Amino acid sequence: MRVKVGVEGISIDSAHYTLSSYADSQIHGHTYIINVEVEGEVNEKSGFVIDFNLLKKIIKEIVQDWDHKLIIPKSDLDKSKLEGPFRVEYKVIDAPFPTAEYIGIEIAKDIYLRLNKKYRVIVKIYEGKDSYAVIEYP
Repeated sequence: MRVKVGVEGISIDSAHYTLSSYADSQIHGHTYIINVEVEGEVNEKSGFVIDFNLLKKIIKEIVQDWDHKLIIPKSDLDKSKLEGPFRVEYKVIDAPFPTAEYIGIEIAKDIYLRLNKKYRVIVKIYEGKDSYAVIEYP
């Protein structure tokens, strides 16, 4: 029997841009709320699918690399320049756009790999309070 367990409410604050006809096609920021579910078999020795503490630790380690960064696709890195009397940190992604969908895919993939490909990973990423993407990986 497969069981899903999850962790909710992990937040990061990041900036990105979209190339759309809408008003938000400039650099802007969001508080992203990330919920993660892991699906697998219950281990008969521990009674867990995965220990919540281990899952939280892995998720927090992964998302700290996204927090307070400008998320930018690798293909746009050479075309982008941001300077000022402040520090600029980028999170470069191997995706065509820095959208919630692709951010969620990257986070889900990283969790999946950190869990040694043993579990199915479901990430629900909120961009603000009422807009979200759900990624099931793999």
